[in-house]
Amino acid sequence: MKLGIIAALPLEVKCFTDADIKPDSHGMLSENSCVYYSGIGPKNATRAARSLIDSNMDALVSWGIAGALDPALVSGDILLPISVIDYIDSRQYPVNRHWHTILENRLKNTLAHKKNYSRQSIISTRDVQGDPPKKIKLHQATGAIAVDMESAAIAAVASKEKKPFIIIRTISDTTAMRLPKSATRATDFYGRTSLSQLSVGLLKNPAELFHYPVLIRSLARAKKSLREIVERCGPDLCIHEVL
Repeated sequence: MKLGIIAALPLEVKCFTDADIKPDSHGMLSENSCVYYSGIGPKNATRAARSLIDSNMDALVSWGIAGALDPALVSGDILLPISVIDYIDSRQYPVNRHWHTILENRLKNTLAHKKNYSRQSIISTRDVQGDPPKKIKLHQATGAIAVDMESAAIAAVASKEKKPFIIIRTISDTTAMRLPKSATRATDFYGRTSLSQLSVGLLKNPAELFHYPVLIRSLARAKKSLREIVERCGPDLCIHEVL
């Protein structure tokens, strides 16, 4: 079974390989698995999923970091959601339960020091959710414990093509963290930061500088957890056990 992993950001791709994978392309991790550097958002995720299906991939993974909506979540926590909700139409897409159970058991047995959340749902929105009150409101309205921008789009393609699908995410920003607008405005759809735009943003709002140490540490914890998942599950993320 051939596996296509979709990652929006460079740091998510780097958890698998140090190869220089260009935006809107994929790199092979093994004979039967690859990672696609999609860029941020549902349009990019849909394009990546369609490309992988057209390349004869048999299963899809939504991989990377997510923002917490549940105040109990901390940076580095591992999420194996049972489903994803599309914020636009409220449609809910379940993951492949057999694959989910295999991953859940593997991570519980090998990453006991990490908190694993595997019985909840996440939600996909069209915009970055960086404001603490809005995060809490979204959690209360939907019951979702975390938010990303790609999983629902990938799930929609997998559902249409009747392909196994799973979500693996780790928490970067908590509900209490406010994402600096200087950072989001200086970052393009492929997760690349323009230092000149970042400098302009910080000059306009220098107080945001104090948010960066926490943000950097949180991203590092999220990336560390993603790397640990790859170490425990391999680049095929246990898909061979689903057969």
